[in-house]
Amino acid sequence: MSIPLQRPRDDSSFRSETHSERSAFKSLTKSTGFRIAACLSAAIVLAGFFGITANPPGDSDLLTIQRAPFRVDLTCHGSLEPLRTERVVSQCQWTVRILSLVPEGTWVRKGDIVCVLDSSEIEEFRRSREVSLIKAEAALESSRQQQELLKASNERRQSDAEQSLASAQFDLLEYTNGMHPNDLQKLDDEISINQDRLQSADSDLQFAERMWMMGYSNRATVEVESLKVTTQSEQVRRLEFQKSLLQQFGHPRQEVRMKHQLNNSRLNVLRTELANSVADSRAKLMTLANEHRLTIYERYAKAAGDSITACTLRAPRDGQVMHCNNWQLQSRGIITIAEGKSVYFSQPVFEIPDQERLKILLPVNEALITSVGLGSKVTIRPVGFEDQEIPAEVIHVSPYPVVRDRYAPEVKEYFLNAVLKPHADQQKIVHPRMEAEGTLTLMDKKDAISIPSTAIAKCFGQSLVLIKNGDQLLPCLIRAGEAVEGKVLIESGLSEGDQIVSAISDQQRDELEAKLGSGKHRTL
Repeated sequence: MSIPLQRPRDDSSFRSETHSERSAFKSLTKSTGFRIAACLSAAIVLAGFFGITANPPGDSDLLTIQRAPFRVDLTCHGSLEPLRTERVVSQCQWTVRILSLVPEGTWVRKGDIVCVLDSSEIEEFRRSREVSLIKAEAALESSRQQQELLKASNERRQSDAEQSLASAQFDLLEYTNGMHPNDLQKLDDEISINQDRLQSADSDLQFAERMWMMGYSNRATVEVESLKVTTQSEQVRRLEFQKSLLQQFGHPRQEVRMKHQLNNSRLNVLRTELANSVADSRAKLMTLANEHRLTIYERYAKAAGDSITACTLRAPRDGQVMHCNNWQLQSRGIITIAEGKSVYFSQPVFEIPDQERLKILLPVNEALITSVGLGSKVTIRPVGFEDQEIPAEVIHVSPYPVVRDRYAPEVKEYFLNAVLKPHADQQKIVHPRMEAEGTLTLMDKKDAISIPSTAIAKCFGQSLVLIKNGDQLLPCLIRAGEAVEGKVLIESGLSEGDQIVSAISDQQRDELEAKLGSGKHRTL
């Protein structure tokens, strides 16, 4: 059974030795640490010399040390992925639609046609480039005539730009002095009319209430008149809101838009003048440009031919076809690779994984990564087949940790790549993108000493237990290791057959600290 790894907590009953405490334990030879350890050892020896006595605890309070297996497992979750995948991307330089695509999961052979892209637009482009090649040869002789036509075209563009400027000026004047004031007046009239109606409805409501109180009318009439008042009040509020919306947002936005259009028209006149000047200069260089244009058209025609060839995508190897849909988009119902969808240049279209060799990506907390390395064994249990234990081996460890999520930036994890090694029967049940559970063994000692965390007390930064010696309870210095589910691994200080107190009480802990601190003998 997998158990999560944990360090002992520093509470009133027990706090296990952390890595920093182990470093402190190793550095006791330093001046300050050595003095503390020496004083503690002297106190323990003194206590043993005088024979610290205590009422002998019952058998139920004592624990006899025995060696037993001590194992720590870590359980992670991940999904199965192919170890190697042959991915095919679109080499067509146009963005085209998918005409045909074999269904996902179809078994294909190497060289089979998997996907066909729509090349009609490219073929039409190539035909147009062939026509352009012919035209480029005759363009040199017609360049002089083009210069005259360009002059007339420049004059026409200049006239159109000036007309657009005049139209923009008139539109701004019409809106500022006509349309906007008219819209405000219409809203004011409607508000005035509806306010009169609201007063009339309010008077009718008061009259209906008096008639109802005098017994000449019923409650339904009062409710009808009240509904009319509410409706009319809502109508007045809606019109006032429309007026406020127009004054605060609609009018400023429209005014800014029309002023921008006017400024853009003014700039367009200047741009047209500049463009006409540049076009006139360009016409003089048309003869030289036509020579280079022929080379460009040839290059376009070659690119179109290569793209038409690339519109037929074939299988690079034997295997099952997997469409390259983004899993995040697919989780929201968005499919990017399907018949009728468009693909761009270098976009992955499909891939053929090597299903005989699968891997799993497992996250491991950065505090536990030192217990895992290349070649570590992992046990994989696919979801739905928990009774199947598939062996795996770690082949890669990410070089640096990453934050688990933005809500816990202090938690960082490494990622392990473990390759599965299933036998023939297990090979039939594992498939790519299958969810699975991985178990890593962080520690597995066949012959170890472990005791309950309640049997350990902290004194002057050291871990102590109370060991029975005849009728006496003597403090014993130990070195604690890993802890899991209330059990602590003892690296040194105890031997098999020793009897210790299984649960040190708060009173015993306080008296133990007082004795060892003062160096005086006192019965527990």
